[in-house]
Amino acid sequence: MGKLNGVKEKLQFPLYDAHLVEGTIAPETRTIQFFVNIQNKTRLETNLQMPSALPSFNTFEARAMRVVSNLRTPEALRELIFGSVTRLLVGEKTMIEVPTFYFPAGAGVSGSAAHGAPDPLATFRFAEPVQIEPQQNFRVELQFPVGPGADLQKEKGPYRIWVFLDGYLTRDVQ
Repeated sequence: MGKLNGVKEKLQFPLYDAHLVEGTIAPETRTIQFFVNIQNKTRLETNLQMPSALPSFNTFEARAMRVVSNLRTPEALRELIFGSVTRLLVGEKTMIEVPTFYFPAGAGVSGSAAHGAPDPLATFRFAEPVQIEPQQNFRVELQFPVGPGADLQKEKGPYRIWVFLDGYLTRDVQ
């Protein structure tokens, strides 16, 4: 069945991507990029079909952003969120850049080493939606200005750090 010309559907559809740490984060690590390298990732790690862009003529309206990790120790999680800066780039233009603690996870289990309350509503929301147009490059960068802290360097993997862009995907109806 082909697509219906000129007919679009808009659905709530978060975009997400993860960085897998299999051993430890190296002390020289300064930046982790998300939505850029999607090869050989499982559906648990990303739902993108193309690196750094939406497929076809889809658009995305980002309304919220969050950083989630399954780090095991509170000390390592603390260093991740208080020792890094996260920024969203759309078409090489910085849309937001702030310390990572600004993006609570809104995920996890109560009583765990979670970043914020385990409630999907306990997340950062953009004052105005951030638009990602068709074929426009985008990425999120998690930067360690002085390198990862000692507790984060000691944390042994495997563990993941995810970035979620919550919002609305507009696509052709098929």
